[in-house]
Amino acid sequence: MDSIMLLLDEMEGYLQECSNVPFSSKVIVNMEVLYEFMADLRMKLPEEVKRSKRIIDEREKTIEIAKQTAASIVAEAEAHVAKLLDEHAIRQQAIKEAEALMNKAKATAEEITGGSYDYVDKLLQQNQQVLKDLSNKSNENFTHYDNYLNSQIKVLEQNRNNIKRKD
Repeated sequence: MDSIMLLLDEMEGYLQECSNVPFSSKVIVNMEVLYEFMADLRMKLPEEVKRSKRIIDEREKTIEIAKQTAASIVAEAEAHVAKLLDEHAIRQQAIKEAEALMNKAKATAEEITGGSYDYVDKLLQQNQQVLKDLSNKSNENFTHYDNYLNSQIKVLEQNRNNIKRKD
C-alpha cells in the first residue's frame, strides 16, 4: 500500500509541475508520463489488493477462531455450571430423600414402640385378670375349704360330745 501511495504522490507532484493552459484550470501533460504512472499503478495495485485481501482473510480467520474459542469456552463454562447444578440438585435430592427416610424410620419406630407398649399392656392386663380370677377362685375355694373344715370340726365335736355322754 505504501508503494501505491508513493506512486500517487509522485503523480500529484508531476501534475503540479505541469504547465497551465492560459485562462483555464487545465494543465498540459505528457501522456507518456501519465501512461507510465498508470502502468505502474496497474502493476502495483493487484499486489496491494492481494495483500489487503490476505490481511482481511487473516483478520476474518482470526475473528472466526476467536469466536470459536469464545463459544467453546462458553460451552465449557455452561457445561461446568450445569454439572455443578446437577451435583447440587442431586445433593439436595439426596438430603431430601435422607430426611424423608429418617422421618419414615422415626414414624415406624414410634409406631412399633406404641404397638409394643399396647401389646405389653394387653398382656399385663390379661395376666392381671388371670391373677384376679385365680385370687377370687382361691378365695372361693378357701372359703369352701374353711367351711368344710369348720363342718368337720363340728362333726368331731359332736362325736366327742356323743362319746362323752355315753360314758
